[in-house]
Amino acid sequence: MDIIKANNINHSYIFAQREIKSLYDISFKIEKGEFISIVGMNGCGKSTLVKHLNALIPLQSGELTIASLDCRNNKNIYKIRQKCGMVFQNPDNQIVTDKVWHELSFGLENLGVPQNVIRRRVGEMASYFGIQDWFRKKTDELSGGQKQLLNLASVMVMQPKVLILDEPTSQLDPIAAADFIATLKKLNTEFGITVLLVEHRLEDVFPIADKVLLMENGCVLLYD
Repeated sequence: MDIIKANNINHSYIFAQREIKSLYDISFKIEKGEFISIVGMNGCGKSTLVKHLNALIPLQSGELTIASLDCRNNKNIYKIRQKCGMVFQNPDNQIVTDKVWHELSFGLENLGVPQNVIRRRVGEMASYFGIQDWFRKKTDELSGGQKQLLNLASVMVMQPKVLILDEPTSQLDPIAAADFIATLKKLNTEFGITVLLVEHRLEDVFPIADKVLLMENGCVLLYD
């Protein structure tokens, strides 16, 4: 069952009154539960593509369906962002509160989820990710690896269908990066969550990915 369908996506930026094309006729399908690695040189369009998949960039042309929701319909944008959790490159840019426990509950509080449900889901995620020992710490006291793990846990507590990560290990040391990627595969295997990972540590990703999407100059060169 396809959870993401992209057909002839094109995208352009306007810079200094010039149109600069960043995506050219991108088409692919991703099945539910797949682990997809998106690779390519800097500036090839990877980040632009994955931001489309979380509706952070509006669709200019083509067709894009996420979890049966058509991205061309603006009424679906909020639902798509709930179904597609995203972890960014810089862990500091995604943390919005001062305490670990509050960061885990922040998204659920904004959705108006009942307190008893919040406590249960936060407790489950803290236990799953091994956060109990620093559950009450200040977020600015955490290491880079801990911050990125907290970002991942804060996304997972929202129970997304798709997990999108844009070079999440770029600021981590090799050991922390390998541990983080192993955690992603564990989530993929145990929860059946669909994972799309933009990553430059190919030696860690290739052995565990179901498919690799290779991009160059805004085009998909390979999807296999």
